[in-house]
Amino acid sequence: MKALGFNRPLEIGELKNELTLLEVPVPEPQPKQLLIKIHASCINIDDIHAAEGTFLGGLLPFKASKENPCIPGVDVAGTVVKTGKDVSVFKEGDEVLGFLMPKGNGSWAEYCCIPEKTALKKPSGYTFEEAAACAIGGKTAANGVMSAAMSKGQSCLVIGASGGIGTLIVQILNTKGASVTGVCSSRNVELVKSIGAEKVIDYTKGPFEKQLKEIKFDRVIDCIGGKDTEAQAMKILKKNGRFVTLCGPDKYIGETRNSKWELFKMFSYISLRAFISMLIRPRYIMAGIGSSPEPIENLILKNSIKPPIDQKLYLDEKSVRDGITYVASHRARGKVVISVIE
Repeated sequence: MKALGFNRPLEIGELKNELTLLEVPVPEPQPKQLLIKIHASCINIDDIHAAEGTFLGGLLPFKASKENPCIPGVDVAGTVVKTGKDVSVFKEGDEVLGFLMPKGNGSWAEYCCIPEKTALKKPSGYTFEEAAACAIGGKTAANGVMSAAMSKGQSCLVIGASGGIGTLIVQILNTKGASVTGVCSSRNVELVKSIGAEKVIDYTKGPFEKQLKEIKFDRVIDCIGGKDTEAQAMKILKKNGRFVTLCGPDKYIGETRNSKWELFKMFSYISLRAFISMLIRPRYIMAGIGSSPEPIENLILKNSIKPPIDQKLYLDEKSVRDGITYVASHRARGKVVISVIE
């Protein structure tokens, strides 16, 4: 099968140049896996970080070699062509979406295997591109909203509202009857309004906490990260509010490769902040990812929520290399998808 991958460990910034069209064997599903003929995948910033050994600051580096090249990609939408012997829910011919862990056997390819437990049947109202765009990004967005524990009528500020995760969060919050304010750049203001934000703050015009002045929110969901973002958020949260971060104290977590000591400090900070916030409010919560796809189905698919698709690419070196450069710029409006089957 054809796949896009690389055959040596990468330094930061090397993926776009080292990505190569490979011919590799079609994988064989394990007992609880599905072999998927891929119709669509996505380029996420974490796909780049994982390939370049900086995912979660360098916690899960890829080990690529000529004998065992690594294939990036975690989002999958396609058709089941074979099932493992212990698969019970899916059968050949089912159209599905799902995700896999970033281990170098990914979905920038014509086929891949995913665990049955991370797959869902694709609703008929979704294209394969839309379904792939709801996979790992949808899981992250849904977990962020669940961690926020919103009630109808409460207010929420979404930082990074125009990205692949932020656009899903804004829409999920709308289905819950929340009052949503988004934070994004000036070029994305109209997009964020169009998906349901009542108000949009343009961060290029100054710190969002100063623009909001005396307004206080019940919740803040942060898709960007950084201690400066956290500090601003705490100033505009109500005393009994919640600050939910998807990234933690490092902005765009994964931009750098950290030492074990630096990783220890980062996770210690998250744990300490979460503990202290149980005593001194507002709450500080680091949203997890988890392996179950049920939140995607319950919060996104059942509500027919779809992220905007910024770019549709194809499974060739130039197209995906250009997509990597674009996603790495943090300028994507919604999702960048790879269409494997036209």
